[in-house]
Amino acid sequence: METRHAMKDEGCDILRKLEDNSLLEVIKDGRKGDCVRMHDLIRDMALDITRMRPRFLVEAGKALKELPERVNCAEGVETVSLMHNYIEEIPSSLAFSTCIRLTTLLLAHNKLSTIPEFVFEHMQELKVLDLSFNLWLSSLPNSVSKLVKLTTLLLESTSLEKVPSLSGLGSLKKLNLRGTKIKEVPEGLGMLKNLKCLFLCRSNPSDILEIDEIADAVLLNLSKLQELIVDNSRIKLKGNVVGRLKKLEVFHGWFPTANEMRILLKCQPNRLSDYFINVGSNSNVTYTVTAELRRYKKIMVFEETSIVGENTLLPSVQVLCIEACHDIRSLNEFSGIKDATDLRECWIWNCDGMECVLSSWINNTVIQTLEYLLLYNLHKLDRLFEANVMVTSSPPLKAFSSLKVVWIVECKKIKKLFPSWKLAEYLQSLERIYVYGCEEMEEIIGSDPEEEGEEGGDIIKELILPKLKELKLWKLPALKSICSRRAVMVRDSLGSITISDCKGLRRIPLYLPLLDNAQPSPPPSLMIINIYRGEQEWWESLEWDHPNAKDVLQPMVQFY
Repeated sequence: METRHAMKDEGCDILRKLEDNSLLEVIKDGRKGDCVRMHDLIRDMALDITRMRPRFLVEAGKALKELPERVNCAEGVETVSLMHNYIEEIPSSLAFSTCIRLTTLLLAHNKLSTIPEFVFEHMQELKVLDLSFNLWLSSLPNSVSKLVKLTTLLLESTSLEKVPSLSGLGSLKKLNLRGTKIKEVPEGLGMLKNLKCLFLCRSNPSDILEIDEIADAVLLNLSKLQELIVDNSRIKLKGNVVGRLKKLEVFHGWFPTANEMRILLKCQPNRLSDYFINVGSNSNVTYTVTAELRRYKKIMVFEETSIVGENTLLPSVQVLCIEACHDIRSLNEFSGIKDATDLRECWIWNCDGMECVLSSWINNTVIQTLEYLLLYNLHKLDRLFEANVMVTSSPPLKAFSSLKVVWIVECKKIKKLFPSWKLAEYLQSLERIYVYGCEEMEEIIGSDPEEEGEEGGDIIKELILPKLKELKLWKLPALKSICSRRAVMVRDSLGSITISDCKGLRRIPLYLPLLDNAQPSPPPSLMIINIYRGEQEWWESLEWDHPNAKDVLQPMVQFY
């Protein structure tokens, strides 16, 4: 069992077998995803079996304010769980003095502020110690350094500014210092030859973590590291050091320059299975914006750095965020983008040099997998594609076939969101369109040049966007049309339309099915049309393809 991935798969297989045999039950948790717990009957039976010679002391989530007295009558106990209580102190009279066989001590989510020196003196068999989320815990006793069999030390979200020497903890495999206040690299960290997981980072932007460097020699001594989480911190890393950790599978960290990222690519171009890599600056803005993207396992953020030139992009990247990289004019200049065959989301904001998203069609797979596109505050962006791209070539087969969400915000110069009807026909997965504050935006879906010259103005074309659920248009003073003046959008899935401060818009091109009496009926899925409350007069002045269309839609209109 070598890799972390293989161990995780084996663990999941065990959980599935236990679940299939009704020994575990699945709990739905909207914040954390599915969880499992032991069925109450099975738990009670297990405790009853071991009651004569108890091996477990479990008082988790009992709202305890003090340690239960029986902790000193538990000579044969191997596991103690007192998680999720309100315990504030460990008195000398209840100091686990008889727990000489204890291998697991779980005290997470309590109110401990200190732990007496004598607590760990008799725990020579202890392997797992969890003190995480004791928010006021500011110090640990030096006796922690003598827990030579300890394999897991969890101290997340405590107020620790320093930890005792780790040099004697040669068995340690997992060390979690996320969200602590430690000011220096723990003494003896480089002696942990068996360490596989190291978490040394902030939990949120307000956390204090003053460490800005881990010595190269320390990291290189941790040759068994499989998981290194040092993102959202000030710790500057080097590509040649991280690249020499040959067993590394999970890496969250920061490279201050793009060159360090290039060095990492040369050392281990495709070994990482889970990564969040920040290149360039390391601001709290980036942390906040990308927090919601952490459901993905492969994320790269480039911020205030030069990205044009030699490749800096891992080919397996799923989320690409580019902020304040002013030298890039289009994604085509981003070396390596053509090899990003699993790209799901692309966020680009505050890039003053960005003129268009694509200057030519790139790898078909890249634009086939993209699901989410956000463009924000791109002052020079005046088109999604170079004009000659649409004129001289057609989009590749299945181009943008996975695109679900488009956000474009405060891109002042762009006139058309999708520059042609031809491109829009590829958007068969599109679910949401949001356009805000684009002062020169004239059309959402542009007209093809040949269409503008066609005769036969009474022919209505149908644009079918089968999955479109939501359309929001705000502050678009130059907007003249959503699509061609001779077109309607056929969308059986559309549930919501929001329009605000688009006074130049004269027509909403909705397809209204005709009843047997030739009267229009509302789109079957449309539930609401949101109009800003000060724009009733604008709503009344809109032009419709059928004289009774406005009356049919009026019950769905809400002025907010």
